[in-house]
Amino acid sequence: MTSDRGASLIELLLMLAIALLVLSATTLATGAVREEGRVRAAAAALAGQFRQARQDAVLRSASTALVFDPLPAGWSVRTCHDGNRNGVRRADIATGVDVCQRAASISAVFPGVTMGVDEGIPGPDGDAPSADPVRLGRGNLASFSPDGTCTSGTVFLRSAGRVFYAVRLAGITGRTRLLRYDAGAGRWQDA
Repeated sequence: MTSDRGASLIELLLMLAIALLVLSATTLATGAVREEGRVRAAAAALAGQFRQARQDAVLRSASTALVFDPLPAGWSVRTCHDGNRNGVRRADIATGVDVCQRAASISAVFPGVTMGVDEGIPGPDGDAPSADPVRLGRGNLASFSPDGTCTSGTVFLRSAGRVFYAVRLAGITGRTRLLRYDAGAGRWQDA
């Protein structure tokens, strides 16, 4: 007759190992979901800034721009308003004619998210790969006119774990779109 008085040390260690594997897998999955959510939220916030700039330009009947500046630790973005009715220009910003709000960094608001893209990833329209995360022309600014049109281009965001989002601007309509890079398919998709 056998009696069942409890588990052996080997059985307990096996159960503990299984529990640790399940816990680590859950932790990794939760971290990936958080990272995805954080970079998506940053992209949505940037798209919201673009929409607000467009609305400001229409309501003020003067150009408004989001101006992107490279910093040693990433990029900053600030909203600037046309002060002399010739559009927002870097020269006018430097002299104070076009007035800007204080600059902010995406990384400061969304830790772990930066403006960036891997240099091997092509652009959303199949354009050549580039490591430049702000593709809004030479001035690195998205300017919105009083009639609602804007600079066409793309700003790329990334997480530390290589999750990529892009915020696209359509010049004629001023429409913003969020795209996510699907590494498995090797292409950008609507987010």
